[in-house]
Amino acid sequence: MLDRFFSSETRVDLLELFLSRAEERFYVREIVRELNRDISGIKRELDNLEKAGLLASSKVGNLRYYAVDKTFPLYPELKAIIDKTRGVPQAIGETLRSVPGIRVAIIFGESDAAEREAIDVLVVGRPRMAQLNRGVADLELRIGRSINYLVFDEGEYQRRKAEGDPFLREVLQGSTVSLIGSFHDL
Repeated sequence: MLDRFFSSETRVDLLELFLSRAEERFYVREIVRELNRDISGIKRELDNLEKAGLLASSKVGNLRYYAVDKTFPLYPELKAIIDKTRGVPQAIGETLRSVPGIRVAIIFGESDAAEREAIDVLVVGRPRMAQLNRGVADLELRIGRSINYLVFDEGEYQRRKAEGDPFLREVLQGSTVSLIGSFHDL
């Protein structure tokens, strides 16, 4: 989706890298390996993003490191766009899709999920819990955020829905981001 708004796939990949891992800094060859892209395109886009003010660079020894300048006026908006389109929800969805037995998974809660410290996820199905726990723990370390997840099997989900469970009603009527499937699938 972002490639339709931005003219360069390399720029989109760089935005995703820097804005989804805003606490880190990277040198050029590290970025090339991470993104598996041509070094000349990476250098060109790094220069563009630095001239625009989003990135700042510093030289340490013979390496030039790049990092996000969080004081850049559009930083919060760009980070929110990346988080919503490719960042945190995508990472959570990829992790959950690797766990067998999940029918539906959503992020729920406040609409500013990209800015909250903890992310709330509802999972419906019969996942392998050891694999789910391990995957989420690894993901939390990678993204630097806590993930609170609640697992219902399909029977419990249907029972709670039929009984008008206040928690489930609030989740379903609130802001959600679909990660796997849809509640219409149940």
